[in-house]
Amino acid sequence: MRRIFTAAVALAVATALALAAFAAAKPKPKPKPKKGHPAATVVSGVLTGLPPGFSTYLLSNSCDDKVVSTETGATYDMPDDFDNNQLVRGPHGAVWLVNNHELTKPVPGDFQGDATKCFVPEQQTADDGDSDGWGSVSRLTLSKDGLSVTKRELITTGIHNLCAGTLTPWKTFLTNEEFPFVADPGQRSGWVWEINPRTGAQKRLTGMGRYSHEQEARVGKAWILTDDRGNAQYMYKFVPDRERDLSTGKLYGLVFDRATRTGHWVGPLNPLNPEADMAARVGPPTAANSFVKHEGIVAAGGESVIFSESGAGADPGRVWMLTGVNKQTVSGSVLVEGDFARMSRPDNLLRTKYGLFIFEDNGSALGNGQTGGVNDIWLLTRKHGLRLFAHVAAGGEGTGPVLRSDRKLLYMSIQDQPLAGFRGESRVIAVRGDFKGLDR
Repeated sequence: MRRIFTAAVALAVATALALAAFAAAKPKPKPKPKKGHPAATVVSGVLTGLPPGFSTYLLSNSCDDKVVSTETGATYDMPDDFDNNQLVRGPHGAVWLVNNHELTKPVPGDFQGDATKCFVPEQQTADDGDSDGWGSVSRLTLSKDGLSVTKRELITTGIHNLCAGTLTPWKTFLTNEEFPFVADPGQRSGWVWEINPRTGAQKRLTGMGRYSHEQEARVGKAWILTDDRGNAQYMYKFVPDRERDLSTGKLYGLVFDRATRTGHWVGPLNPLNPEADMAARVGPPTAANSFVKHEGIVAAGGESVIFSESGAGADPGRVWMLTGVNKQTVSGSVLVEGDFARMSRPDNLLRTKYGLFIFEDNGSALGNGQTGGVNDIWLLTRKHGLRLFAHVAAGGEGTGPVLRSDRKLLYMSIQDQPLAGFRGESRVIAVRGDFKGLDR
């Protein structure tokens, strides 16, 4: 008990000193736009406690910005709830920031999420196989300095409740539908969709299964997928029949013994209902044989992945590494154990050569006084262990981090962050600073 109290006091003092140093640091001057560049917009109050020399720039704000649909040519208010971000090369040297929007369509009896915010309805007149939901995919063309946007386009509409995403090696965008419609006899929700960033064309990846998808990570030719239904669920592995065609293949579920921290794959499963198939084969998922609310996942080299177990109730969650995921027997180890007074409810992850970024999604746990009422962004480094990178102000949730190849700009979204002067509560920002120095 004394050791815990001493550690807590030491952490509080260290955090206070760090925040004081951050506050005393002078921000870098606003860069002057080059000829033909739109002016970069410095935005304050979205992240606090950043390391010295770091600054934030507003790229797009929901509801306030206008976006043009490439499907119809019509102009709309930018949909709310920006989520995942991926950097893609466009034509003539352009750089696109491709993003999805985590919006549902009001259907009685279903999960409603943030259905009342700014949205764009389905724009396709022909039946394209989706649920005609309010989830969409936007494409931001970045200026050459990467600090502003020259064009905002909506390239795909009609998908449901889009959460995290992943870029394939062949530069298509995988976007994930959470919480399938309860009343959905046509099974049009609850899938992974492959989006062509150039054309907006969408392809349903049936082989990856129908359930509450969060994210996936590629290991070899296989894909490891998380299930964020909000309770204990099995993790999945998809092995495509053909490497670049992810629509068909074999789907397996992972039974994981928490006592021995080993697991094994079961299957192939029925992709139309893998959760029920797994339960029929090995019993229902529990906190002893699976993971509670698994969220972000990234490849970690070799045959390993790192993923977030966000936890529920009194469990603050943790970050795991799984090794040997392409073998029949899988081993697991905890990289960071959660603590509401430190790191809790881990969600989005970004693995860089300088460390692992961990984004919190405390949700209802923001009411827990130990969290300070904010979601934090942490950085796990080899040299310094777990360090605070920033607070997300006003109870907002940071999502979709991606680091530019020169490692000078971090792009991310923020959800549910009401700020004075903005109609929408979601935005995409660029964070500029010396990322190379974070593990010095």
